[in-house]
Amino acid sequence: MKKVAIVIPIYKSTLTHNEEKSLLQCQRILGKHPIIFVAPNSLNLNFLTKWDIEYSAIRFEDQYFKSPKTYNKLLTNRKFYQAFLNYEFILIYQLDAYVFEDNLLSWCTKGYDYIGAPKLRNHHLTDKLSCEPIVLNGGLSLRKIKPIIRYITIYNLFFKEWLANEDMMFSFAQKRVYLLRFLLKLPHWKEALSFSIEKNPSISYEILGKLPFGCHAWERYNPNFWKQFIPQSED
Repeated sequence: MKKVAIVIPIYKSTLTHNEEKSLLQCQRILGKHPIIFVAPNSLNLNFLTKWDIEYSAIRFEDQYFKSPKTYNKLLTNRKFYQAFLNYEFILIYQLDAYVFEDNLLSWCTKGYDYIGAPKLRNHHLTDKLSCEPIVLNGGLSLRKIKPIIRYITIYNLFFKEWLANEDMMFSFAQKRVYLLRFLLKLPHWKEALSFSIEKNPSISYEILGKLPFGCHAWERYNPNFWKQFIPQSED
C-alpha cells in the first residue's frame, strides 16, 4: 500500500489565474507524491498537458460535480474513498488551496484520521485551550482512507445521507454525528492550525509564529495578508 496521494477535484477545462497558480504550486511543492485528478466522466482532461504534470485520473458520475451540494454528496459517499484503497491517506487539494512546504509525510505519521484548517471563532482566539468541536475545512485536508470508510459505514447504519457541508460530518460539528466522535481521531484546533490556515489568517499566523503546511481560500479571507507569501494576480 502506498502512503499518500494528492487528490485534486476538477470539474471544468479552464482555470483562473489563481487556480493555475495553486495547481503549479502543488506540482512544485508536492510533485514527488502521486497526483490524481477527480473529475466528471464527461470532462476532457487534455488541457492539463500544458502544465506538464504527471497525473492519473479517477472519474465519477457528472451529477456529483454540478454544485457544492452534489460535491458534498460525493465526499460523504464510501465509493469515493474506496477508489483510493491503494493509499493509506489522501490529501484533498482544491484549487483555492496553496502549500508552502512538503512535510506531508510527517503529518501522515501523527496518527490523525482527518485534518483540515480550523474555522476559528473569536472565543477560540481568547481561549486557546478550548476543546469545543470546530469545523476542520475540507478544501485542503488529509484523510486516512480506512477509518473514513468505517466512519461513513457506521453513520449510514443510522442515517441515509449527510445534507450539510461534508467537512462538518468529519469534524463532529453537528449533533447528529457528535456521538460518533470516538470513530475518528482529530487534532486539537491549534495543532490543526499548523496544518492549514483559512479564516483569520493574520491572527492565526501570529499564534503560530510561522507558516503552516498550507492555506485554504486565501483569495477570500484577507488576501492582503497573503501578498507577502503568495504572488498575487488578477483574473
